[in-house]
Amino acid sequence: MRRWARWTAVALGLLCAAVAVPATAQAETGVDDVVSALGLASEPADYVVLVDTSGSMNAGGRYTKVRTELGKLVAGLDSDDRVSLFTFDTKVTPRFRGVVGKKPATVLAKLPRKASGKHTDIGAAIAAGLTELEKADTHRLAALILITDGKVDAPGSTYANSKSAAWKALQGRAAALGTSHQVAAYAVALQASTDAGLLKQAFPQASEVGASQVGARFAQVGGDLVRLQAAQALKDELSHPISVVWSGELGRALSDGVAVDAKLSLSSPYPHVPVELSDVKAVASDGLTVNLSGLPASITLDPNQSVTLPVRVTVTGSAGWSSRVGLAATVSSPWQGVLTDKLGVGFAPRIEGTAPVPAAPIKLPPALLPILATVGAVAAALGLAFWLVRLALVPPMSGLLTIRLGDRELADIPLRGRRMKVSAPEIATELHGLAGTVAGRRVPNGGSAVVVDIRFGSVHASGRILDGAALALGEMTVTFTSKRRRILDKIGFPDEPVEEESGDTAVGVAHWGDKTS
Repeated sequence: MRRWARWTAVALGLLCAAVAVPATAQAETGVDDVVSALGLASEPADYVVLVDTSGSMNAGGRYTKVRTELGKLVAGLDSDDRVSLFTFDTKVTPRFRGVVGKKPATVLAKLPRKASGKHTDIGAAIAAGLTELEKADTHRLAALILITDGKVDAPGSTYANSKSAAWKALQGRAAALGTSHQVAAYAVALQASTDAGLLKQAFPQASEVGASQVGARFAQVGGDLVRLQAAQALKDELSHPISVVWSGELGRALSDGVAVDAKLSLSSPYPHVPVELSDVKAVASDGLTVNLSGLPASITLDPNQSVTLPVRVTVTGSAGWSSRVGLAATVSSPWQGVLTDKLGVGFAPRIEGTAPVPAAPIKLPPALLPILATVGAVAAALGLAFWLVRLALVPPMSGLLTIRLGDRELADIPLRGRRMKVSAPEIATELHGLAGTVAGRRVPNGGSAVVVDIRFGSVHASGRILDGAALALGEMTVTFTSKRRRILDKIGFPDEPVEEESGDTAVGVAHWGDKTS
């Protein structure tokens, strides 16, 4: 029976059962129910068959039985499925590779009429099967079937010892293949004691099939591949979290110490898997306790369903600036047993979605309010006084800072504002890396000055520069010239030197330092 026909029959059977049996009496969900519900599209698959052709296969009609059952397997494949047939004894021989179509007998015709090999190199056969599955055109779904009646007998082969590095390499190749392919592997033992089970060294999940089970098991291979397809689809589906969105004034619940109305919106991201949430409770940051009331004992979420539930929320404790509350629950599903036991899919859905809990405002005793008002007024007055003093001591600047090396002028830096950063103009390439600050300063008798803190490479200088005076910066000098002095210089009117309170002449006097950083 073709794969599509087989699963159509399953779906029809489920439909009839649903009509005939009351809902309360329906049987527990089974693997075929899950596969049918997924509605998977039929995919072509690769079937890689490894047949032992050592001479012992002729005994007891074993080789004839293999040919018969293999014919049934091939006849049941879809027209777009591909078969790769290998025989193995002393060596591995490829016999057929291609789409069977409507002529399954073509595959069997490639088998030798009798088994006549001298040895049994099982490892080499598995390696050949892996090489086939590793080809770029191999389908995502595949079956690997190893059929043998004997033990490893491969003198001179790298696979003669099942504990060799060659066998370990097979395991690594199979693991790598599993990242991109879904492979169902079968170790078929035609006698009670064989080494067919060595296939598990490469494919740990391989099914072991006895001689009496061959026919029935071959008939199930197509269904196994569909279940592999289902398992992968469900793994991808269950990787997403159930989301919860909170709404409500949780901050008020904390500040007022009362229960508030809120809503919880729960959304299932699963297109197929139904889930049920029980033991639902809130979980919060350290220092907070959040209690929910009004929730049902369990919450059922059908595929892609969202529900919004009213709740009462009580918040106690101490919230920080980043306190949040989330949801925890026990999540189950009527599919859970099938997922974990039959399909090998882990079931541990996550719940994501938190809400902030604002910190409760500080409540002060009424008696403190006049005191705080007075303190605030004093602080404001002090702030204003500080601002006025700063305005008096740090006047707006005008004029230039001129940097010279000997008689050569390197740069003019215009001054503005009460305080500014110093850097070299773009055209002053020799001064790139110059950095510092300059601020205005008042001096007695209405004169002008600036305070600089400037660095160039390993040289550093800081201090006050009076109008027309200079500060040494290594081998260079930094001169301050006010706008007033520049105007007087242009008209040829000499400016009077400004004197310090100590009596020192300000012109040409500067407090400076030159040190290595």
